[in-house]
Amino acid sequence: MKRRSTRYLTAVPAAFFAVSVLAGCASDSRGTGDSPVADHRGEDSPANVTNFPDHFANIATKCVAGAPGFRAFVTTREAAPVVLPDPNCKG
Repeated sequence: MKRRSTRYLTAVPAAFFAVSVLAGCASDSRGTGDSPVADHRGEDSPANVTNFPDHFANIATKCVAGAPGFRAFVTTREAAPVVLPDPNCKG
């Protein structure tokens, strides 16, 4: 029984350390974690933001630059962006 508790006492701090180290790698010096953009300039027009009450994710949406007919949706939760066809997006 004593052997099992030693494993847990070693595994918990090791897991905490690994998560702490990896979480620090998720952002750049400004803390945004954005990918590099060609010519250091992207399409930075404002997105349409829908704010929801507390405990619900807010949504931001805008047409995808360089991809006519597609709209991207992102949330304030940790989720992948969703890109859907939208005939209103002219590119």
